[in-house]
Amino acid sequence: MIMRDLTIIGAGLAGSSIAAVLARQGWDVVLLERQKLPHHKVCGEFLSPEAQGSLQAMGLYSTVAALQPSEMTQARLFSRSGVHLRIPLPGTAWGISRFALDAALVQAAEHSGAAVYLGATATALQPITMGHEVTVRDAHGELRVVRSRAVILACGRHPLPGLRPAMPKSSTRQQYVGVKCHYDGLPCTPEVRLYLFDGGYVGLSSIEGGRTNVCMLVTQTAFKRGGSGVASMIARAVQLNPTFSQALIGGHALPESEVAVAPVDTERVPILWDGYARIGDAAAMIPPLCGDGMAMALRAAELCAPLAHDFLRGTRSLASWQDAYCSLWHHEFDRPLQTGRNLQFLLSTPILGAALLGLGNLLPALSRRMVHATRGSMQSPA
Repeated sequence: MIMRDLTIIGAGLAGSSIAAVLARQGWDVVLLERQKLPHHKVCGEFLSPEAQGSLQAMGLYSTVAALQPSEMTQARLFSRSGVHLRIPLPGTAWGISRFALDAALVQAAEHSGAAVYLGATATALQPITMGHEVTVRDAHGELRVVRSRAVILACGRHPLPGLRPAMPKSSTRQQYVGVKCHYDGLPCTPEVRLYLFDGGYVGLSSIEGGRTNVCMLVTQTAFKRGGSGVASMIARAVQLNPTFSQALIGGHALPESEVAVAPVDTERVPILWDGYARIGDAAAMIPPLCGDGMAMALRAAELCAPLAHDFLRGTRSLASWQDAYCSLWHHEFDRPLQTGRNLQFLLSTPILGAALLGLGNLLPALSRRMVHATRGSMQSPA
């Protein structure tokens, strides 16, 4: 059986990006994805300026720019009581659907030389002499084995047999439900808007093709009260925040884009290495309120790629790869994660959220500092 250089499990933003980078450098890369593409995902579909910097560094900027994303230059937050706060973004952000983006990045990985297998589910992962063995069930139910010198996990929240789950269960932490739906007929504005209500928040942002992404994070209790469905939960949010109701006037939902996912745990402890490097949501999830989860996934791929390259060419040990990656990751993301969690707690509480927005209006510099604090340092990897 052929020994490949690298197997990447998961073809989301992080997995496809790092596959493209390493395949372009001449490595024999296998990229596995359990779902077919394209498909809709629960996501804010917001690419910050920092995310664009990572795309540029990995040679993928033109790939995404060709999708003609919408452009945004500011954010506005609205409390249930009508208090709102306008915050300039640190550059021009992009709005692009995961339906288009994921497919484009997978295609970029394939064009770079990676072997891409869609509908391929990893069912077992174990070390072997001089490498690792991944058992894969393909789209037809057939089992095959992929052997490689190294493995990177980019499988998001989905656990793999024999490894700790990326989202360990907790009976004490608040669990959330993510909801997403695209709309036609709404005005395209150069801003991302966030509406707070009791039990969660919902964001609106323009994406490619003149459409608008409506994405929310709500507690499981709020989701049940909202009818446990995408359309019914959006209707519930309309009732809970009058300003959000006004924002949807003239638009109509596209049912084929409706997606919900649960449970979402924004408090779980990061797992950066579990015998294998973890990137993207497989490592940790930044609270969606920060609007920088996509940047975090791309930046993790950017940080990990040169370390994997060094390992494959024999200039870095596996232990050195692990130490360097974990150090860079913590330096980059520890502060944004903690700040994001603190902001989520404050803004998810109606009284505290309205008070914080009011304070931001009085002290604009404080608002800008909050935005900066939820971003990584974006320093180049060592």
